[in-house]
Amino acid sequence: MQKNYYLTKTEQDIMRAIRGTDIVSADEIRELFPGLSRGMVKKVLWSLSKKGYLTRLKKGLYLVNEHPGNPSIKNPYRIALALFPGYIAFSSALRLYDLLDYEPFTIFVATPRKSGERAIGEYTIKAVALGEKATGMTLKDGVYTSTLAKTFFDCFYKPAYCGGYPEITKALYEAEKLDWDEFVGYFERFASDSLCQRTGYVLELLKNELGVDIPEEVLNHLRSRVKGWTKLVPTLPSRGRSIEGWKVIDNLGENTGLFHK
Repeated sequence: MQKNYYLTKTEQDIMRAIRGTDIVSADEIRELFPGLSRGMVKKVLWSLSKKGYLTRLKKGLYLVNEHPGNPSIKNPYRIALALFPGYIAFSSALRLYDLLDYEPFTIFVATPRKSGERAIGEYTIKAVALGEKATGMTLKDGVYTSTLAKTFFDCFYKPAYCGGYPEITKALYEAEKLDWDEFVGYFERFASDSLCQRTGYVLELLKNELGVDIPEEVLNHLRSRVKGWTKLVPTLPSRGRSIEGWKVIDNLGENTGLFHK
């Protein structure tokens, strides 16, 4: 065994006590070992981190590795919320609702104030500050996640964080039940007129072309917010079809499109 893998008796006792745990805090170690001073606990945790048995997530919080030097990611969503308090959002929430076909290795957390990014093993944890929009969560599979309706609102608000409109439309097509009143409520509270226009245009296409059951009241509410012209994708050039009813310039183009081919 390499020298830096050698464990003192205290370190062995701690590792034995937390075996099978994925995340542990310094406070929990002090509760398990009341005979150790605060300074000693800090020193032992630092040593275990240096030897690769623990991975420091943030001050006083550690990931317990199954093998030295290799971060053990049992539940990336729990780790994400330990790093950035908030709720699982965007493509990560779609995955938890079984509305995303692939396993994303970027885990999104919506937070009220703090944006940031942290790599843990093969995962990247990305926190997105939504301010007052960081609301509408539920406890799903043991982690705080946006409700289904809030997930779709967040995805329309920031499509780039969920794979763009093709992923949104695919997920809406496959979603079995959506609380449309809750969905519209977020647009009443938080959405700009242009966001309402873009969303209404996409929803009407889903209803007309794919037969998705979208209540007419939802479309009428969003249609009432139509003001000046806006681009479907604000960051792309203004070349595309002009949709008079929604005053939306569909600048995605036929080849990229709104739907998965």
